[in-house]
Amino acid sequence: MLFFWMALWLFGGWLIVSEVFKIPRSQRALTGLALGWCLQVWFSNALAQFLPVGSAFWLAAFLTLMMGLALAMPSRPGRWDWRSWWVPGQWLAFLLLGWVFFGVERGLNLFDDAQNLPTLSLIAAGDIPPHFPYDPALRYGYHYFLILWAAQFMRLVHLFPWTALDLARAISLSLVVVLMYLWVWRMTRSRLAAGLGAAFFAFASGTRWLLLILPPAWVEAISRSITLIGSAAQTAPTLSLALISGWRIEGPGPLPFPFAYLSGLNGALVMSHGGIGGSQTLILLLFLLLYRRAFDWRQWSILTMLFAAWALTTEYLILLFPLNLALALLLFLTLRRTRKVPASFWPWVWMVLAAAPLIALQGGVLTELARGIWERLWLPSAMRTSFHTFNFSFTLPSVVSGHLGFLSLLQPAQLLAFLLEMGPILLAFPLVVIWGMKMIRNGRWWEAALVAGLLSGVIPFFVKYSGTAGPSANARLMAGWTIPLSLYAFPLTWNWARRRAESIRLGVSLLGMMAVLGGVVLFGIELIAAQKPRLPEYLQELDVRVARQYWDRLPKHAVIFDPIPPRAPTLFARPTNAYVDWRPKPEWGEWAANPDPYRLRAAGFDYLYFDKPYWESLTPPQQAAFQQACVRLVEEWNGYRSETDFRKDFRRLLDIRECK
Repeated sequence: MLFFWMALWLFGGWLIVSEVFKIPRSQRALTGLALGWCLQVWFSNALAQFLPVGSAFWLAAFLTLMMGLALAMPSRPGRWDWRSWWVPGQWLAFLLLGWVFFGVERGLNLFDDAQNLPTLSLIAAGDIPPHFPYDPALRYGYHYFLILWAAQFMRLVHLFPWTALDLARAISLSLVVVLMYLWVWRMTRSRLAAGLGAAFFAFASGTRWLLLILPPAWVEAISRSITLIGSAAQTAPTLSLALISGWRIEGPGPLPFPFAYLSGLNGALVMSHGGIGGSQTLILLLFLLLYRRAFDWRQWSILTMLFAAWALTTEYLILLFPLNLALALLLFLTLRRTRKVPASFWPWVWMVLAAAPLIALQGGVLTELARGIWERLWLPSAMRTSFHTFNFSFTLPSVVSGHLGFLSLLQPAQLLAFLLEMGPILLAFPLVVIWGMKMIRNGRWWEAALVAGLLSGVIPFFVKYSGTAGPSANARLMAGWTIPLSLYAFPLTWNWARRRAESIRLGVSLLGMMAVLGGVVLFGIELIAAQKPRLPEYLQELDVRVARQYWDRLPKHAVIFDPIPPRAPTLFARPTNAYVDWRPKPEWGEWAANPDPYRLRAAGFDYLYFDKPYWESLTPPQQAAFQQACVRLVEEWNGYRSETDFRKDFRRLLDIRECK
């Protein structure tokens, strides 16, 4: 059934790229796979808000196929070019990369698994758009596009949440690398450049490690001017110590990642283990491969859907796109010395206008942002119903690294740290600007707007976000710079350098190797992790048995108390009520320390789920409270702590709905 479901949207996507966009034959198979995947996920998100989630997933696949057939009707089936499927090298690369990335993902538990897995579990159970897993009263505006695809694997193949998310991430990253190959091939007309460019895109990152070769006194001086944040602050108290330390973060493999080879602004693609994975870049690459062949309503309808789907992977780039488009038009009028807006510009305006209401209603961060604006205008006294809050302030020129914190561009030491966090791709800035000017003159508006993002990309230098996503979210606002530079750095540099002297080509090659060194080191450590698949940090083998038996089996509106908050939503697909703004609620400590059934029931909990260590931490009177008549033991599971820890353990699920 899985392969039949995949065949539906894969064939639909292939028909669209082959018969509607008519891209080159060698690019159709994998581009069709990516387009079919994106469209059916977007359809699934819309349909699941009105239909049972399983039916929505199947209907979305059929709808993608029907759309492909309907749009391809002007071309007769007898003329369909079936030879475009025969690209064995591309298929082999896609499958091999997917296998490697899947092994890596299974061996790591990096980046917000306590955030993504509970959300995934709730989405797979039908909560679309999702609510906050740690407070069911709040809607959770989140870029959940990739998580929704993982939810499809859960429903159709009955995978556990952690395995489904690992698989979705792996496939998305594999598709990104293959599509990057096609994109660089188109830009350079060289298969060698395409292969090297795809590898460059996968591994290129910042060059923080260059601090290791500076004199220690210089490093200490730089370190004194920097205040580490997030996981970096947990790694070491100062930058100089962190550079010679392993990165302290939840979920690494057998070997820690060297902190010196990371970047808080321009991370390598191979480290994209969060809830977005490669989905944001994948849709961006699809636009690059398709937009030049948009001539009538058929192509523009697909691009509109793709643009709306992109909003489920990113929010900042979507908000900036109209501004970038306007900047590109202004530059066009200036360069052409005219006041006449070209006809090729207007379809992009209509696309944005058509996608805007879809984005405002479909779910995600932008939907919650639009809802929040509406409520402030018309319901100023309404209670907070959305998880996310948004606040902005103006600052002097500075950026925020996800590790090194606020970096002022006016202080030499912090400016140097910023340059190293970005890496050698900054040197491609002039080439990207020249290319952008060419795209503007020729009316290639998608690429023109993308490069115009380098202008609007200065906004995060002066405006800082503060809200529930935390200060490190400011690093994502640098995408207006990092994305166009990363996409164009290799192909434009290749085209520029191949006609230059050998010494120049050698210098460019050395810079390229410097750019990828950090990613290669980190990927080598990831491969070691692939040898030992792991459960999420907060789960053990007993919990797997519970999930196999009780996932999505409890009453739909049940709320579960668990002293380990991420565990119950992941296992049962039912929320808990523990956090506000990712911090424990004030009353949570009292509930966990004194879990009286009547008090927990009054707080809105319906079930309790806990393990033996928690049970043994309670006093005899507290344990006796669970022997009352209103408490019903639903089930108990007994076993060992883990495959390597043979201490006795258990899990208990208690029903406290009668404790009134």
